Amino acid sequence: MSNYYKTVAELLKQTQSVDDFLIDAQKYYAHISNHKSPETLAQHLDLVQSKFEKLCEVHQLDDVIDKMIGEFVKENLSNDNEKDVIRNFIKKLFVNVVVFHDYGKVNPNFQADTSKMNNPNFVKRKSVLETHHSKLGAYLYIVKHFQEFQNNNQINKDKHLVLSHLVLSFSYAIFKHHAKYLNDNMNQTITFSNDEINEMKQFIQKYQFEIKPNFSETIPAKMSSIFHLIELGKAKVIKTEFDLYSLVRLSFSLLTTSDYLASGEYMTGIKVEDWGVLGRKRIDQIFENVQKNKIYNQIAYQKLNQYQFIKPTEVSNQNLNQLREEMTIEVIQNVRKYKDKNLFYIEAPTGGGKTNLSMIATIELLKNCENLNKVFYVFPFTTLVTQTYDAIIDTLGLLPDEIMQLHSKSGFKTKEEKEDGEYGNNKKNYIDNLFINYPFCFLTHIKFFDILKSNEKENNYLLNRLANSVVVIDELQSYNPSHWDKIIYFIRLYADFYHIKFILMSATLPKLDKLNVLKEQVDNFVYLLPNSKENYFQNKNFNQRVNFKFDLLNENKLELIDLANLLIKKSEEYSKKEFGDAKPIDSVYTIIEFIFKKSATEFYKIIDRIESEKRFFDEIFVLSGTILEHRRKYIINYLKNKKNRTKKILLITTQVVEAGVDIDMDLGFKNASLIDSDEQLAGRINRNVNKKDCELYIFKYNEPSILYKQDKRYEIIKKFEVKDYENILKNKNFDILYNEVLDNINKINNKEQVINLDDYKKLFRDLRFKEINEKFKLIEQDNISIFVPLSIQSHYFLENELDFLKNIGIFSENDLEVEGSKIFDLYVDLIENKRMDFIDKKVSLKILQGIMSKFIFSIFGDKSGKIMAKLIPFADIEKATIDKKNQKTIENDTTATTYGFVYLSRYEDIYDEVFGFDDTKLNEVDNCIL
Repeated sequence: MSNYYKTVAELLKQTQSVDDFLIDAQKYYAHISNHKSPETLAQHLDLVQSKFEKLCEVHQLDDVIDKMIGEFVKENLSNDNEKDVIRNFIKKLFVNVVVFHDYGKVNPNFQADTSKMNNPNFVKRKSVLETHHSKLGAYLYIVKHFQEFQNNNQINKDKHLVLSHLVLSFSYAIFKHHAKYLNDNMNQTITFSNDEINEMKQFIQKYQFEIKPNFSETIPAKMSSIFHLIELGKAKVIKTEFDLYSLVRLSFSLLTTSDYLASGEYMTGIKVEDWGVLGRKRIDQIFENVQKNKIYNQIAYQKLNQYQFIKPTEVSNQNLNQLREEMTIEVIQNVRKYKDKNLFYIEAPTGGGKTNLSMIATIELLKNCENLNKVFYVFPFTTLVTQTYDAIIDTLGLLPDEIMQLHSKSGFKTKEEKEDGEYGNNKKNYIDNLFINYPFCFLTHIKFFDILKSNEKENNYLLNRLANSVVVIDELQSYNPSHWDKIIYFIRLYADFYHIKFILMSATLPKLDKLNVLKEQVDNFVYLLPNSKENYFQNKNFNQRVNFKFDLLNENKLELIDLANLLIKKSEEYSKKEFGDAKPIDSVYTIIEFIFKKSATEFYKIIDRIESEKRFFDEIFVLSGTILEHRRKYIINYLKNKKNRTKKILLITTQVVEAGVDIDMDLGFKNASLIDSDEQLAGRINRNVNKKDCELYIFKYNEPSILYKQDKRYEIIKKFEVKDYENILKNKNFDILYNEVLDNINKINNKEQVINLDDYKKLFRDLRFKEINEKFKLIEQDNISIFVPLSIQSHYFLENELDFLKNIGIFSENDLEVEGSKIFDLYVDLIENKRMDFIDKKVSLKILQGIMSKFIFSIFGDKSGKIMAKLIPFADIEKATIDKKNQKTIENDTTATTYGFVYLSRYEDIYDEVFGFDDTKLNEVDNCIL
């Protein structure tokens, strides 16, 4: 592939510095500072280009760019005689986006304006350009490259329309490089009035470009006509979908990242030296760590070459470990066999060590594929992120500077070095956080897919980092199947173009490769445990871990009092069993899960009433989405503490406990919902497979359709008889459900005159950046974030968080608690502080983000505003002002929040630290709290 193309470095080497051709180049400034001499335009452009070149080198982007260009040429410009010329012209277009991006800063008004360069070499004058520079830079880029391809005798005229489309598409990144978003109005953005053209063409001479009037005047004046011709031609000659979209976004990513780093280096003196990638030597060390840090992995690697698979079926702890060992060896062998593939599945039963298998697969890929140099671990919930984070550090032997978390609760990550002092170090750490300069990154599904599809600048910063990485995605079935075709569409294309190795894993894994999302499937998925159903899921050591009970599904009208009495009865019976340290006699851990918090509240009150007369449980915990993080940690740690294993404990919960909560219960009761959801809760029972007779009772109390009516899985499940339900859960035949879902998606996508994936794919061809992002949201319902200003014990906060609060003066060594009201006041003060240094403010807000997350829970909102209106009596109306100039409040706008939060000032009336949100106080808003 690369033989056809010049590299980015070669193309930049051929580019002259503007010092060599811009008349009076040294007079033009790019940035100014109170602490140093102005940075000239030439200095800035050279520095941006050096950052661009370095990013391409570190992330090995030449092959990525070349492959996308090659695909575009094959689809739209196929002609063997012209291919090399056209390929290299397009590569030059890509590179020159960075080269030309600030050429417009020669605008005298930009130079002279006191709020811009305040350059004494220039005076302001009346101009239609005002003080802007991006449009002028884009104009120079457009006219220069239009002339270049139209005057090239080696390029046939029948290619001109497509090349016009390319030039204009790439110029859009220059137009928008100071904007927060890429929008859908490219044809409205790239337009020039006659007055603008008359002014801008004068700057051609400043750069000593030889541009003929046809290109400097006529072409820019006909932008609307050119766009009209392009639109007409798309159906005939522009057949591409993803490749041009991805090229433009990658161009925008590299331009804005390089520009930020170069500008930051001038303003702060901070130069990025550590780009957060793994070298071969470090990969070798991590590979050694994996083989020695855990005894079970050490044994597996020792036996690897002469291993004989046994697949023992007799139930015992020894045989369970044997099966885990065999899964590990099978994964290693298949990764090595199929290392050239990009798409992998790990489908492993609960208790099989799925996380460890993913680590083994990841390090094997890093070891065996020399292009790979970074890892992304992607999870549906922040609880799974934090839970897996420590395990991976421990197993891989990672250093603190090699790993970071990227989610709403993660706070501000700092590296160890302090050489620049606190001020400089904060700024350097901010850059490392912003651009994820860490080789291992843990993030949520939502954040990851935002990087793949978002039109927002800060998410696009991270796009170039994805190239040549391993991406492990856990529990993709957590989201509505209506997006599964889009998910696999993105995964397949990014895997192919960006040389990413994707590992999809779950105990209930939909085989998304069965969705027909591309004309030609680029690559097939490799099953790293190809016969996992027969060899592992249906092995007694795994599938008899929990016995499902379906008797309650036949109850016509189940009353909560009857359910409570049955739960106590079964718990009493199980408490008499003994399984050594795993479960002493006269103890039991029971869990019951409801779909809605309101039902959990009603059940708690019934149990509490029964217990007041005859106490059986030593502890009753409530764990829902409204329980704050510190209380959640307390409950989980209490359940995991072996000292408490002698007690009788009841956990009343909602679906937040299904995935990401590392607890081991004895008995379970669950409101039927989605079958894969039922299996997820079963994963919290007998998790370590060291007890017998553990049971999960499936019952029907709340109707699942309230929550899942738009979910294709539920449409199918509601047609099942109890025996079908039982077959899937007992025999782990989730493919019975998933295959029907996937077939339905394929049928919809094959139909004409219905909204389907083809409609979404057309958005890529039309470069509808905003619409692409908005029409693919993993969570479609808006959340309301509620801040509870109670006090939380200080030991739940990180050391750097407490140090931050001490420096601010709202916490001292003698304080035992952190006051939520003070935290929120600090947040508002920071938001409204207009004089604070930009990066210092960003760093403070990032640290505060982690602190504030401990006081926040979320509920689903509604478009009518009914839920928000019900919160008004418990919220502080003054603190609800989001726009102090307009005094817009919750009182007259039911969508208003204080900088994104509802401040629950009268929380004592509706919220309890132990019990959570009392949604019975919102009795007219049914089932709003999950």
